[in-house]
Amino acid sequence: MPLATRVLSLLALLLCFPAHAARVTVPGTSVSIDVPAGFVPMPKSVIDSKYSRGGLPPTAVYSTPGPHWEVNIAFALRDTALPAGDLAPVQAGLERSISATPGFRWVKRGIVKSAGREWIDLQFWVDGLDTPIYNHLRVTREGQKTLLVTANVTKKLYAKYAAQLDAAMNGLK
Repeated sequence: MPLATRVLSLLALLLCFPAHAARVTVPGTSVSIDVPAGFVPMPKSVIDSKYSRGGLPPTAVYSTPGPHWEVNIAFALRDTALPAGDLAPVQAGLERSISATPGFRWVKRGIVKSAGREWIDLQFWVDGLDTPIYNHLRVTREGQKTLLVTANVTKKLYAKYAAQLDAAMNGLK
């Protein structure tokens, strides 16, 4: 078989298999996550612009590349410690806070255990500026701080990315 044919055959074989996720450590934490293949770190200027509607922006964001950065996994490490013990009261407070968002509707909510760590797990839809947005929020203790991890995707891209985002969130370690 000629070399060019072998190279083309190898390239075709590689294209049949999806690229693998990359495990990254959440900045400033002991937590890691499998970021879906094709996601890249969002530039700080884009983070500051995209998350300017209130509150502190995330510490880091991995996203499908611009120009619209429509599918994201964001990490925020806050200097507030969650109270010791049961996370249910914190969960209830978060639920009250986010349920007032326009277009809000629940998909799932609860507390899950992953890699020996308890997480508040909230999945819901809200109205974005111009489209509904699916959000999967996980919150946990990280020493004397609180770690928030949010995966979100626009409605038009939900079917394409939902499984990848859920796998990433369920793989938090």
